[in-house]
Amino acid sequence: MQPASACARRGCIPWQGILLAVSLLTFWNPQPTGQLTIEPVPVDAAEGTDVLLLVHNASENVVGYTWFKGNITDSRHQIVSYSILTQTATPGTAFSGRETIYPNGSLLFVNVTQEDTGSYTLQTTRNDFSNEVATGEFRVHGPLSKQKGHLSSRQCQQPPTSEAENVLGYTWFKGDMTERRHQIVSYSILTQTATPGTAFSGRETIYPNGSLLFVNVTQEDTGFYTLQTTRNDFSNEVATGEFRVHGE
Repeated sequence: MQPASACARRGCIPWQGILLAVSLLTFWNPQPTGQLTIEPVPVDAAEGTDVLLLVHNASENVVGYTWFKGNITDSRHQIVSYSILTQTATPGTAFSGRETIYPNGSLLFVNVTQEDTGSYTLQTTRNDFSNEVATGEFRVHGPLSKQKGHLSSRQCQQPPTSEAENVLGYTWFKGDMTERRHQIVSYSILTQTATPGTAFSGRETIYPNGSLLFVNVTQEDTGFYTLQTTRNDFSNEVATGEFRVHGE
């Protein structure tokens, strides 16, 4: 993976919201508050963009995750597995090379195609060797015509997992600098809480992996956005992304 300071490609996202998927995905194992669920972000994606299958409510005693294509746990359709004990990922027969599994079980697809449309099943394995299963689904459609309104985004790449595991929290700012008066929202991994800033509009949602979701974007949202990560030694790392919003 490229370091978090490096910015990558642009893509069109014909959707009412946009995810700044600065993939600093951390080792996040939340307290279980309900049934294991999968949240596709976004549910409806443009071809060539990225989709994150975000895991919620994994049990505390999970020792591994396994992803399958489809709504069954068939080894012929296994995409990838991850062992928390050894911190290693193992690709399966359905692995395309475009999937990345993270230590929290979430699965990232890059450069999705229409053939990726469908259901995906996660099986978690607990330390007593019992399993829990959840299924999520997303759709991929072709890119919009250039004459139509669209969003384009630049996504910053993920650092090595060992770095991500040392992150204590994330803070998002509007613009290309980390000024408090432009702070949108912050997230603490220690307390698992989000705190809005002065630039928070009420349309942003920060995820425990640091990604920021905008809903009902407007042309005024066009511009740069900066993520500051804070490590457990209280040092900071900064990355900036940009997206544009066009009218019909």
